[in-house]
Amino acid sequence: MTLKSVRWLPSFLLFVSCSATHSQSDALPVSAEISRSTHVYQTFSDDSLSLDLRIPVPMNSQALGVVFMHGGGFSQGQRDLGPHTSFLDTLAAYGIPSASISYRLTQKGRGFGCAVSVEEKQTAVELAAQDLMAALDWLKASPLLLPKEWAAAGSSAGAEAALWAGYAVAPEAWAGVISFAGAVSHELAVPLNAPPLFAAHGICDQVVPSQEGIHRECHAEDPGAWLLCGGLCWAQRLTTAEIGCSSYAYCGRGHEVCNAAMLDTTLQDSLSHWLSHPVHRGTTMDVSISEGGTFQSKDPRCLQPCH
Repeated sequence: MTLKSVRWLPSFLLFVSCSATHSQSDALPVSAEISRSTHVYQTFSDDSLSLDLRIPVPMNSQALGVVFMHGGGFSQGQRDLGPHTSFLDTLAAYGIPSASISYRLTQKGRGFGCAVSVEEKQTAVELAAQDLMAALDWLKASPLLLPKEWAAAGSSAGAEAALWAGYAVAPEAWAGVISFAGAVSHELAVPLNAPPLFAAHGICDQVVPSQEGIHRECHAEDPGAWLLCGGLCWAQRLTTAEIGCSSYAYCGRGHEVCNAAMLDTTLQDSLSHWLSHPVHRGTTMDVSISEGGTFQSKDPRCLQPCH
């Protein structure tokens, strides 16, 4: 496979906090208008959750829709504010519809650090994943002209919930999972009906490890010392299980990749093709991106040291 150069982002972007259809044979940017609307998808006794729909006109009828969950440590963040809004607008330019959702921020006022128990962290992920499933149910039941198949997607905390929904809660419900700097519990096994994965992660991520590691580099005796299998670790497990997987390792980069990768124009192009072509989703592509911004095979994987 021939890999091409990637246009790297200005360095300041890397430090942003994570908080009628038309058939197209190829995922190319189109001149599309975006129909925008906000809907309540789940109601509780004292609250409700909403989603923002972006429906491009024309819409790529071959592409999966994307249900996106923002980051923020399950304590902050908004569905309609942050780098993901620009990212979803870009997907719409490719004719790809999306729903950016609010979900329960159960750690608001408590955070998601080393003093928070592993059990509490896992519960936060599971409740957010339940909200993601409720959003999917709403989308599938909607009378609007929407895709039949969807990919669960998220950044940082949102990616953790998307991964959990896609590989632990209901693998059969999703046609794909997209993770920007997410992870799953180390104990999770690959399900037989696992959907394909598109993952981007910074090799030097000290918040959510890209490989196998403890969340936020907590000490082993800390209540929040949660052993995780990061995006690149999970990609390898899927590859071993012969599940389609496209993984992108950002050499020398940290958790800022949770936002930077979403705004990387070459990665956006790769993802749009992945969303538009089932054959592409069924193959494995293992890529590293050097600090200078060049796509290369991961043999050897990133040579830049982590500082």
